[in-house]
Amino acid sequence: MAHGRWLLVVLGLGLLAAPPTWGWGEKGHRLVNRLAAQSLPRDMPLFFRRAVVELEYLGGDPDRWRSPAEPTLNAVNAPDHFVNLEYVEGWELPPDRYQFLRGLVERGLVRGGVTLTTVGFLPYRIVELTELLRVQFRLWRQAPRRTARERAERRQLEQNIVVIAGVLGHFVADGAQPHHTTVHYDGWNTAFAPNPHGYTTEGGVHLRFENDFVNEAVRESDVRFRLKPPRRLGPLFEETMRYLRESHALVERLYELDRDGGFAAGSRRADAQRFAAERLAAAAHMLASLWYTAWVESRSEPSAPESPLPSRR
Repeated sequence: MAHGRWLLVVLGLGLLAAPPTWGWGEKGHRLVNRLAAQSLPRDMPLFFRRAVVELEYLGGDPDRWRSPAEPTLNAVNAPDHFVNLEYVEGWELPPDRYQFLRGLVERGLVRGGVTLTTVGFLPYRIVELTELLRVQFRLWRQAPRRTARERAERRQLEQNIVVIAGVLGHFVADGAQPHHTTVHYDGWNTAFAPNPHGYTTEGGVHLRFENDFVNEAVRESDVRFRLKPPRRLGPLFEETMRYLRESHALVERLYELDRDGGFAAGSRRADAQRFAAERLAAAAHMLASLWYTAWVESRSEPSAPESPLPSRR
């Protein structure tokens, strides 16, 4: 299914620069998108339920955009893949990316090596793309089909929907990986917190878990077995933060498993396999639920904002 060039530009929009973090690896991202697509209820559009191959491929796209040849794109893309929740503990985050940035400054959180981008924007990326998906579903519902041109435009909307939904899957999957929610994203950060339990402080644990171990030891059937059917979600930002905090609560468990050899080469430890499968299943469930929620909520016309939208300058 063709990608609209304008759409890839829109989907690349974010902010500034951040430490590099990578997603689940090709296998994990494909698996999450594929299982989410295969779990969709029948009341979702047929074109969307049939786009399993396209959705699966698109799950890896935001990592494919990373290249030293495109430094400006890297700067805008990288911070959207993570959020270091330790930096904002106790703060009920605003649902607007720019209010969040303003709050970081006003609360004095940008200091001591913490910048506007090292906190990360993952919850905002997830919600922004879900809202964009809802808009595209709404336009598709409303699109006329009388003429050949109108039918072609409706097909373009279908392509837009698949691209947005597939790319959304990448960020949702990142959120299920505890490393993407913490300052301890690739080795325990002793500059931030003590390490009384002897977790590794060396780099490499991030890829050892989400790429090497998943490739070697996690079977699709293990993830599918744990997959719950999608549900309609409540307020998007609240649901997204709940999802990310549930992942963040597992950071120490992840490091315990690594310390005890659970993710070592050749490991088939049942507790490590179960941990990885549960995280991937949580991602697929959340993704399918976001898709389904965007579809259901696209039935309604948007209500007028309480205050006028800012004018273009």
